[in-house]
Amino acid sequence: MPKIKIDLPQEAYLNNPFLRLVNRQHQLRSELVFDRFKIGRQSFDKGILDNLMHLISDAERHMFKITLVCGYKSIAQQKQRYDRQIRLLKKQGLTSIEAASELLQTMPEPGASEHHTGLAVDLIDKSFLDEMGGLSTASDQLSSQQWLIANCSKYGFILRFPKDKEAQTGVAYKSWHFRFVGIENARYMQALNLSLEEFITLLKKEKRDKLTIPTQYNS
Repeated sequence: MPKIKIDLPQEAYLNNPFLRLVNRQHQLRSELVFDRFKIGRQSFDKGILDNLMHLISDAERHMFKITLVCGYKSIAQQKQRYDRQIRLLKKQGLTSIEAASELLQTMPEPGASEHHTGLAVDLIDKSFLDEMGGLSTASDQLSSQQWLIANCSKYGFILRFPKDKEAQTGVAYKSWHFRFVGIENARYMQALNLSLEEFITLLKKEKRDKLTIPTQYNS
């Protein structure tokens, strides 16, 4: 049976700020300027506020208590955390090279983290977080996390690092890490099972370079 072609969303352009690709091959060298909104100790791009709040409130209507674990982190904050982890590994007897190699399996170097954009959020069941004391892929066994993963695209988010896309993303599976890309883009990517890297490659192939972005897409 031939594959059904789905037209690209109208906002699927490379210069859409919600589609900014940040990874080890596309690192940020300086801080981004955008309006931030803070919830508790976490902040994020104000442009995703309504969508994020709708996602969390709808999860609560399903009797799921979701907590925002991590939002925006500056490059300086990432570097501080990265350097601290390197020091801990070196205290365990590893050389600088060995420590960096081991750490990069679980943590991106400063500048390679999506949390710099303010568009990435770590969401997880509060009770599970309290019990485990930290983030864990085992959360995907929870009904709450399964609901988030299945429904996040309705609110413009994607599960950024799925199990079956590690070769494309270069990052191990993270059941808690969600990235805002816009509702139509998220639905398209979910329907075709595309990672953000694959979606960006498709946009380049289709020469979707520039869109005069409406106000709602400004961050």
